[in-house]
Amino acid sequence: MEKKENKITPELASGFRDYLPEDMIPRQRMFDTIRGVFERFGFIPLDTPALEKEEILTGGDENFRMHIFKTNVKVGEEKLALRFDLTVPLARVIAQYPNEIKKPFKRYQVGPVWRAEKPQAGRFREFTQFDADIVGSASMMADAEIISVMYETMTALGISNFLIKVNNRKILNGLAEYAGFSSEKNVTVLRMIDKLDKQGWDEVQKELIDCGLELIEAEAIKKFVSIKNSNKEEILGLVESLMKKSATALEGIAELREILNYTQALGVPDDSWEIDLSVARGLGYYTGAVFETILQDLPSFGSVFSGGRYDGLVEKFSPNSVPATGASVGVDRLFVALKELKLVRPIKTVAQVIILNFDKTCEVTCLKTANVLRKAQVSTEIYLGQETTLKGQLAYAVRNEAPVVIIIGSIELQKGFAQIKDMKARKQSLERDSDLVLKVKEILK
Repeated sequence: MEKKENKITPELASGFRDYLPEDMIPRQRMFDTIRGVFERFGFIPLDTPALEKEEILTGGDENFRMHIFKTNVKVGEEKLALRFDLTVPLARVIAQYPNEIKKPFKRYQVGPVWRAEKPQAGRFREFTQFDADIVGSASMMADAEIISVMYETMTALGISNFLIKVNNRKILNGLAEYAGFSSEKNVTVLRMIDKLDKQGWDEVQKELIDCGLELIEAEAIKKFVSIKNSNKEEILGLVESLMKKSATALEGIAELREILNYTQALGVPDDSWEIDLSVARGLGYYTGAVFETILQDLPSFGSVFSGGRYDGLVEKFSPNSVPATGASVGVDRLFVALKELKLVRPIKTVAQVIILNFDKTCEVTCLKTANVLRKAQVSTEIYLGQETTLKGQLAYAVRNEAPVVIIIGSIELQKGFAQIKDMKARKQSLERDSDLVLKVKEILK
């Protein structure tokens, strides 16, 4: 008796996902659009390994350890871990290749990252980031360029109702002095403030008091984060009067004033970004301006394009201090959001033309026709399935939403013609072989 083989259940691990073709095609087009904008700004590509030494990722900071998705991989004496972002590996590269990489260095990178987080809607344990960073420039022009890149990218993706929120960690670092709490609690306080858009003030205030702040100190923080005004210069004036005793905060205010002037020169519309004093960014390596982009039709979805200035990160791996700023598109979260907003539709094929292949005597002609179209830069698929009837193959083309279908049977073959079906217009014409490419391109245009 034959031994029955035990089958393994085909299922994904929690927090991971597959992208089937109808999602992968529009997702890939998102990548192409983002890459096009980044390159238009002069950013050049870089790639780094998915695995890094664990000590590189933590950088000696235990706060980073909570992000690490452990792999239990140990090669020789090296303890390895999966990267949790693309910024720390960039800092390692800058420190490792000081002679090869000339600064300022404008790089972009796209790739998967992994975090040990609880899966939620639009938040996965493995997700793709698309980063743009400027390394080696301390000028606020670099930060303004990042804001401009963020605006141009969102616009190029066909998104109109978005808002870029901007703050400065130097202003936030002056909170302890302004509100009167111990500076040792500043990192904890900033983490709590960063939850304000998700939890609301009452919950944040409770957490602040639980961590040891007095009610009067929490109320001072509330007064600070409540400053709202559509006029950015007026906001900066109000913050300046509130925090005039903090030299660090005043430096941050001056930087935001510079950024305001530069973004105007870059043509970033005033209503596409705002100064939001509650934006802190969770990762501890930010040192200056910080950015978050939200979709105003899905405000609870969180940031989809965020970043900031991190002047001290490279210094963890090098004796030299190297200024840097950048931002990252959370591609997977943005893709989920765009699907929910019906701004992305499934696409079933990349083929612009499907050639039906239902007559044995016409196979060679079908192959030659496909070759001619491909050489003319027309994406062409020839039907290679089990269905042998014209009707059955045409149904396949309809299911795949092919823009153009070409039919070559024995009658067309004898006369040197082909039937061309414009599937959108529902029109069909008989064309000579010599006119085939021209007619197809005319339909596609």
